[in-house]
Amino acid sequence: MKSGESIRLNYREYEHWKYEKFVRFVNNLLLLRSRVDLHIFQLHFDSHHVVNCNDVRTWIGYAVKNNVKVLDVNVHMYDKTVLPRCIFTCRSLEDLNLKMGKAPYKDYEHEGLVLPDIIRLPSLKKLSLCDVEVDTLSLEQIIARSPGLEDLHLINCAQHLDLVASKVLKRLTVDGFLGRDKGLPIAAPCLIHFKCTGLPLEEISWRERPSLESAHIFASLSRSTCDGQSNFTGIFLNAKTLALFGSGIKVMLEKELPTCSVFESLVSLAIGEWCLTDDLYIVLRFLQLSPRLEKLTLKHRKLNRAREGAETEPISIAGMTVQCPLPETVVIQCSKDDGEIQRTVDALVATGISLEKIHVTFYEDILKNVAERKRKRQEGKTGRSVLEKKLKKEQDWVDDSHAISDSDNDGEEMEETFDYEYDPDDYF
Repeated sequence: MKSGESIRLNYREYEHWKYEKFVRFVNNLLLLRSRVDLHIFQLHFDSHHVVNCNDVRTWIGYAVKNNVKVLDVNVHMYDKTVLPRCIFTCRSLEDLNLKMGKAPYKDYEHEGLVLPDIIRLPSLKKLSLCDVEVDTLSLEQIIARSPGLEDLHLINCAQHLDLVASKVLKRLTVDGFLGRDKGLPIAAPCLIHFKCTGLPLEEISWRERPSLESAHIFASLSRSTCDGQSNFTGIFLNAKTLALFGSGIKVMLEKELPTCSVFESLVSLAIGEWCLTDDLYIVLRFLQLSPRLEKLTLKHRKLNRAREGAETEPISIAGMTVQCPLPETVVIQCSKDDGEIQRTVDALVATGISLEKIHVTFYEDILKNVAERKRKRQEGKTGRSVLEKKLKKEQDWVDDSHAISDSDNDGEEMEETFDYEYDPDDYF
């Protein structure tokens, strides 16, 4: 879809076309476009069809040469070792989102795609990378040469990071690791949002402690204690929104909450992914320490009795009272076959929470609703799209076999057709 200074292309909408037809259309679309700067260039190709890397490089090169500000590329399988270099020296780029898929294992030894040696993005404010190898050296170069970078999101990217250090970074996401051996040290004093999944809690350490406004952490536990990190809750004390899940979180909070300060700003808390029926102490202690809490979401998991010996001993809640104002809404998420959830409801009611404020929802229904919304979105894409109508209306230039070659060298011919000059070796 082309709109004003934006070009948005999603191959999912044109899967009934042959790939060659889609390429001809995109190439002609770019050729006919007025030579004005691009605000957004979006290319989503997350289908089962294999995309030609020359085509991707040509289209990205076009966007870069037209001073694109927002580049959003989602390609199911980009089968080149190194990403297009022109992306990482684009002076106009403010928002970069690359989800390039994994390089084929049969061709390459690495698990993700490799960043180029030269990175210079002076206007960059937001960077999201998925399945791209990011080590300490490349990350330092990105941060040093992108002085305005405030949002950094690494999805299945982090590769042996020694340190994430920035004086301006405000939002950081680390979701999954290609490999790790030194944990995740962070020095970002201006950080206001932190999201981390797929990493044991004791491997996260803070060189400069931020004062977070929100955090989403799913932490497993590789050891029985969190001795490597003391006063972890200190970074949460000014947060307005918290989502804390996993066995690592449970053990850490059991250790620190008894002597923790008050969460003066906390408004929304989501917590759990352990057996709340047996371990409700953390929830009640949070209620005692959260005078402004409005919404509480509890994610309950049934205790796996076969692994019961691996669970920590539950802390008794007998005699615990809550003096703070109670939340207006309590949502409990659990499985439909969880016959013990009533004990959790009864315990909450005993603290003074009205039964009318407690809402139980089931994971099965949540998944069903998500699937239904996805189905409706897909149905909304049926029929001819704006691009397909444009294609039919301008059939003459689309079907012109002389406009763009169908040969394997489509990318090279496209570069020669554009009326700007550059050396492909400088960019790719």
